[in-house]
Amino acid sequence: METTALKLEAEKDFKVPVQELYKAWVTPEDLKQWWKPSENHLTTVELDIKEGGKLKYEFAGKEDKTTLVITGEYKEVNENEKLVYSWNWDVPADVIKPSEHVLTIEFKSEGDGSKIHVVQENFENEESITPHKEGWEKALNDLQAYLNK
Repeated sequence: METTALKLEAEKDFKVPVQELYKAWVTPEDLKQWWKPSENHLTTVELDIKEGGKLKYEFAGKEDKTTLVITGEYKEVNENEKLVYSWNWDVPADVIKPSEHVLTIEFKSEGDGSKIHVVQENFENEESITPHKEGWEKALNDLQAYLNK
């Protein structure tokens, strides 16, 4: 994991074909199984995966109250290869300030498996990167565990 010029990069190898990795990233039923930031669960997924299409994720905590909403718009879509989209956080807590980022996700074939490369840009300062870095580490580990089942 690397943080340079107020951006965060993360990478992870997977033992599944790139098509399966991409599917787990963009299919609501799959996302709800593995993506649990800060132990919240994904309750709503709205994805219009095309350039100009919107996305929305809503998460709830232990008492099923909305704890986090992420919205954005797809800027670039290349199925099984690359997604670029805005990544706007709205967290009703002091943990992470509401913020707007650009997220680039690359999906690469690697022999019999695949690799994901995540770049999150537009951080306000170095301190704002830390919770996201921890979040991506957890998310990619959880995605790997889900796909290894």
